[in-house]
Amino acid sequence: MTTTHLTHPEATPSHPTPSTTALDPVARRAQQRRRRRLGLFAAGAVFLVVLIGIARTPGVFATATDTNWWASAGHEVLDGWRAALLNPWYWGFVAVLVVAERLLPGRDGEGTLNAGGAQDLAWTVLGPLLSLTVVPLAVGALNAAYDHVLGGFSFDLERVLGPIGIGVLAFLVADFLMWFTHWARHKVPTFWHFHAVHHSATRMNPFMDNRVHVMEPVIAATLVLLPARLLGLDGHAALALAIATTFFTAFIHANLRTNLGPLRYVLVTPQAHRVHHSFAPEHIDTNFGTVLSVWDRLFGTYYYGEDEYPTVGIPDTRFPLESEAGLGQVVAGVARQTAYPFRQCIEDIGRFH
Repeated sequence: MTTTHLTHPEATPSHPTPSTTALDPVARRAQQRRRRRLGLFAAGAVFLVVLIGIARTPGVFATATDTNWWASAGHEVLDGWRAALLNPWYWGFVAVLVVAERLLPGRDGEGTLNAGGAQDLAWTVLGPLLSLTVVPLAVGALNAAYDHVLGGFSFDLERVLGPIGIGVLAFLVADFLMWFTHWARHKVPTFWHFHAVHHSATRMNPFMDNRVHVMEPVIAATLVLLPARLLGLDGHAALALAIATTFFTAFIHANLRTNLGPLRYVLVTPQAHRVHHSFAPEHIDTNFGTVLSVWDRLFGTYYYGEDEYPTVGIPDTRFPLESEAGLGQVVAGVARQTAYPFRQCIEDIGRFH
């Protein structure tokens, strides 16, 4: 399967990509309208599935007025936030990466110790509070919708493959689904508005992976849940994989000058992921992999310039990009960056003409 490049922010036609430069202005505007409609339809479908799940969850409305439930849920959120934030192994690993960035920088002037790193640290601290509230509600609703439509059906693959085989399969399927959902978040304009928050960072650093809009995991969960449930993938194995992936994605977002040598044929590298974050026309919509680089090579989205270290960011000059590292500024930055994609979606609705 091969893919075509899209102009990421539809509101920024001054940043053409190979597919759009070949179109005349009238055809380009028509193409953008079709893509916006596709994006809004896809976002509406996600919202509808979540609503169906909520409606089909027994007692959900009674639960919403239960003060004891809310108190218990609040404690669970805080416990989950502390567990996510106070992992000593994670912070030790990040400290090693920060030192490595000083010794072997991908580009001078980037890394963690700047306003961009401070903004990403704010996302690291505040992001789990959002994810631990919104995401479980959405996932619970999606599971309820799945159970209602398919009766909880799944293939019993562990009986055939055994625990080791199902573990290998879970990893491969999960990594492919992360590649696919990443591809979709670039290709569907409405999804891109939310993913652009992550791409807005102008300096690579280990915390950059946490600059993720709260709607992104909801979108990803919607796309992943159906195949994961059908295959009967184990939830505990998925959690362990997610934790391990957190360490690896911190590594590939670090400002490091390395392509890992021969390992680049199998694994995503800091150099390859830097190219993914570039907004140069030749780099856009390439290197979607999370852990394995084989999916990009297989589906024709791999960029073979393996010694390039470009600048990163998005060409949207209206995006509320951070400029200062003060506490008030970075917290306000999280709020502005969280709101901005919704404004983009509202503008897309207004472009239906």
